[in-house]
Amino acid sequence: MSILKNIFHFVKKKPLIINSVIYGSFYTSAEFLQQTYKQQELKRENLLPSRRLTVAENETPLVVIGSRRNIEVDSNKIGENLEENGYNWSVLRRYIVYGYFLAGPILHGWYLWLDKFFVGTTGAVVMKKLFCDQFILTPPLLVLFFSSMSLMEGKDEILGECKAKFVKTFQTSCLYWLPVQFVNFLIIPPKYRVVFVSIAAFLWVNILCHLKRMPVAEQ
Repeated sequence: MSILKNIFHFVKKKPLIINSVIYGSFYTSAEFLQQTYKQQELKRENLLPSRRLTVAENETPLVVIGSRRNIEVDSNKIGENLEENGYNWSVLRRYIVYGYFLAGPILHGWYLWLDKFFVGTTGAVVMKKLFCDQFILTPPLLVLFFSSMSLMEGKDEILGECKAKFVKTFQTSCLYWLPVQFVNFLIIPPKYRVVFVSIAAFLWVNILCHLKRMPVAEQ
């Protein structure tokens, strides 16, 4: 009982840490799931290499020699370490940094401010929160996602991928997040906002990971 009491006390005293951990965990888990699914796809197509290959991440597609066949590899799809039954830990580390240390704390502070500034669950208040969340927070958050990923990938053009993918990603986020946040602001208690968004973000990040993997030329 004392252990549970200490845990509840910590959760109550450190909501920023807890919310960041929850959000970061769902974010990273979504990328982990994407890589697992991609591995299963490659196995079915017999495209996984029979030995470890080291692939330098470049902005242009590469041709990998030494596998069962020549494979065209895009830097957003498979990173430096390509191995059978393995995961791209470099990409996962980037999602850990973004989820735990960037997006998580930002969302924690954002919803605290939003609930203090717009009090209540009337139709007008909910619509104001929806507008602020989707059209004030989301655009810079998407820019932060793509630019921080490009920075951690060591790309020369930090905003290049963001410019190519921003419009499509924002349009997709409107279709997904507007109904989700309507439910969030209408019935979810303020202290559970980030937890609810974290669960919803698990599906959203799977969409975001898919868009991130698409070659820039396809945008």
